[in-house]
Amino acid sequence: MSERFQAIGEELRTGKYDLVSLQEVFADDMYRKLVHLVEDVLPYHHYFYSGWTGSGVCVFSKHPITDVCQHQFTLNGQPDGIRKLELDWFGGSLVGLCRIQYSGTEINLYATQTHAAHASTEELSTYRAHKLSQAFEISQFIRFTGRSADLNILAGDLNLQPRELGLKIIQSDSGMEDAWLTAEHKKADDSGVTFRHPENNFATPGVLKRIDYILYKGSAGCRVKCVHCETTMHKVPGKPFNYSDHEGVLAHLELEKVSEPSDAPSNPPDLSERDTSLRQAVQILEEKMASVASRRLFYTAVLLLCLLLVIPITRLPIHHVVTSLMHLLFGLVIGWSFWMGVVFLETEKRGLLASKARMEVLLNVSEMKNK
Repeated sequence: MSERFQAIGEELRTGKYDLVSLQEVFADDMYRKLVHLVEDVLPYHHYFYSGWTGSGVCVFSKHPITDVCQHQFTLNGQPDGIRKLELDWFGGSLVGLCRIQYSGTEINLYATQTHAAHASTEELSTYRAHKLSQAFEISQFIRFTGRSADLNILAGDLNLQPRELGLKIIQSDSGMEDAWLTAEHKKADDSGVTFRHPENNFATPGVLKRIDYILYKGSAGCRVKCVHCETTMHKVPGKPFNYSDHEGVLAHLELEKVSEPSDAPSNPPDLSERDTSLRQAVQILEEKMASVASRRLFYTAVLLLCLLLVIPITRLPIHHVVTSLMHLLFGLVIGWSFWMGVVFLETEKRGLLASKARMEVLLNVSEMKNK
């Protein structure tokens, strides 16, 4: 185990944490070693297996995990993004759910890491439509699975800044509150920045961001308030490096069971905000569908060009070994172009259509209610 992961395990085993959500724990061996390190204080745990490299998302808990569920995102980047080391597609990103029993209270803990923007701003990201689809699927997953829970918590790297469209969709559709914004107490010198913090030795130059969150929502039978929220796990004590390139987020939530719950929903979703956000998202999804058609033309052209060139190569006066290598190369390019143009891009188009159709259902229902 690396010294950094060892330090993470030692921090978690201090007993300060009831529930922990980690991301980018891609190696199963590292996860197992973390389990061993913290088992005395966080005996319950679950890893959400997915994709080729793994989702990297896992949960540790002081309290019993009674059920688990996960949803792998319909859209999750593209495999040809590997040219920029954008490996999100291979991880099979998801939102996972652990149902936890805590002193007679049922808690749904949702853990996730969404697609990174891989751009200087969200608006310039070629993955913006995918990120919006993921945000909508998170909110839908919470709404459909969280109705019976006393408390719903979403914790993870959302790769969204506070005023970005994706976060607006999650909060307005699910009714969840941001612990950082609602906390009664915060440290005066805590900026809330979780990525590219100037004192983080892993930080790369760029805009300081708050992209890691703890969102929460109570219920008619359980009132919830955030007493304290802070960024945590900065520099490893006595070491020249940080625990992670992201700062951790810590929230202290106070629960109060209601003896006679009302029928009124707790913190109902803001439907006007949701509908405005969904209309913008639908437009972005439509623009992405048009770009998918352009990319399909590109791969079709590459495929046809390779087919036209592969036959004349055999007539060139070159060594047969070189000819064989060139045939192999053209074969790989032809196979890749066929798979991208015929299989992947069609799958992406249908994923965009599915997200757009689900959004339009909610928009149509709102229009009917307003008539």
